[in-house]
Amino acid sequence: MSGVNLEQAEKYLIQLSDILISSGASLSWADRLHSVASKRKMSAEDFRLEVKGLYGGMGSLNDLVICDAEGKMDRNLNVQFDEIRSKLFGLL
Repeated sequence: MSGVNLEQAEKYLIQLSDILISSGASLSWADRLHSVASKRKMSAEDFRLEVKGLYGGMGSLNDLVICDAEGKMDRNLNVQFDEIRSKLFGLL
């Protein structure tokens, strides 16, 4: 992961967090994504591992589904979220 990719990864993490905050879907995940983004200054390998750790296991970033206030899946936000999530993983 080069310096440019680290910056892009940080931007993707913040974008994902902002989507979660604006939808009210999962503030705990939003906080976690912002927390990881703030660690961009660590070594590239450590940052890569930190981000990669978001994707593994049950209850991971891959499992998030964004729903509206009535509990119905918000297809547009989920598509947008998935595109950014996939781009982020592509940097790893």
